[in-house]
Amino acid sequence: MLVIDDSVMLLSFVEEVLTEAGYQVVTAPSAQESLDASIADPPDLILLDYVLPEMKGDEISRKLFENPATADIPVVYMSGFGADLRPDGISNRNVIGFLNKPFTSDLLIQTVEKHMTKSPGEPEPIETENGPASSEVLSDAESPPASQEETVSPDLITPAEAPAQSQDSWNEAAAWSQPAAVAPISAVESPTESLTGGIYFCGDTGFFSLNRVLQTIAKEKLTGSLHLFWEKDPVELLVQNGQILLATTRDPELYCPDAPITLSNVEADKIAEARAQQSVSGCPLFLALAQEELILREPAGQLVQQYGQKLFARLWTARGVRFMFERNVKLPAYASGVSAEPDVDQWSLESLRFIQFDELSEHANFDPASIPAYTKSGFERVQNLKLTVAEAQFASQFNGSRSIQQIAKNLRLDLKLARLTLFRFLALEIVECWSPSTAAKPERKSILLRLKRLIGVGE
Repeated sequence: MLVIDDSVMLLSFVEEVLTEAGYQVVTAPSAQESLDASIADPPDLILLDYVLPEMKGDEISRKLFENPATADIPVVYMSGFGADLRPDGISNRNVIGFLNKPFTSDLLIQTVEKHMTKSPGEPEPIETENGPASSEVLSDAESPPASQEETVSPDLITPAEAPAQSQDSWNEAAAWSQPAAVAPISAVESPTESLTGGIYFCGDTGFFSLNRVLQTIAKEKLTGSLHLFWEKDPVELLVQNGQILLATTRDPELYCPDAPITLSNVEADKIAEARAQQSVSGCPLFLALAQEELILREPAGQLVQQYGQKLFARLWTARGVRFMFERNVKLPAYASGVSAEPDVDQWSLESLRFIQFDELSEHANFDPASIPAYTKSGFERVQNLKLTVAEAQFASQFNGSRSIQQIAKNLRLDLKLARLTLFRFLALEIVECWSPSTAAKPERKSILLRLKRLIGVGE
């Protein structure tokens, strides 16, 4: 199966869901790559984003249909423009269906199962549940109502179970999250800047974790601005070549409620002016003071990192954080003198250290009998982190058989502190917790067997 979309987040989502469902998946981020991949190894089904930057979906499907090697491959469109897509607007017979964005993993699998064995020209509608995430399949018998409206949100993936948010909940997010009228498929032209808007990906932490967002930025070596919307004022994370520059917000009280001792010799009115500047431009007040030579640049840089990480720490435990990444936007001038953190994992860990136990709320509800175990890449990643002594001792206890309670007992830790430390590794997706019922065997006393498990030899 071939999945074509310019959104890295969507490709990652679809590939993960379908691979776990037992399908072989190939992804392509551009029109030309998709055409080349289709010819080189014709797939059984193509999931095609209707609005790609360089070519519309109907042009790609036409090229596929005109090539004898790919003419019989069924195509299913994916797009947020589904409300007004009609069968009479589909001129290519190889297009057999439509999957409306945003969609859930269940709807994705349902669509694939429906069409993997079908031939072009034999579309059937998919029965879907009413909800924010729906799937519309084109057929001559049933077409979407012309008056229906859908959210135009490029590649926004939101789980069906995520709680609905009020229009005022997300402040600036309302500009890209509320429903808007869309044009019929026959009237949609090649995508312009007004359609794509420079948005590289967007989504919701109800489905994509903050760690996955940051890992995507690092892996793709992205430059731009990550906007994060939650119950308070939006947070902005500036990145350059996949490295984090700083986190800021236009609410100076949220950013720095109390002036640190470093500013004790700075006049109050100057601090007030710096706060006012931050409320307008987002420039951290410490950088504004450094530009006025009221504090030295080195301590200013340290404060920017510290308060940025402390600000970002609140997002790790916040519910339903929505994010939107603008790629290749011009970074503000105030960020030019800031040293970037090359290790996203390290920056994230330092941010997580600001979280106190009482801030974990439901995130602290780990079953003491559950068993932490390294994820596929977790053990390798933890080796590269600069851990505190306490964190290193805690990480050394992860062997796939010790429970949280046993680890706390071994290290003589209060269970609250054990849960707080564990949360850091869980948030970074370095470990995951398993139910005690999934543990294959109890912990052995043999030192040799423990050593074998640690080096991966097995029992």
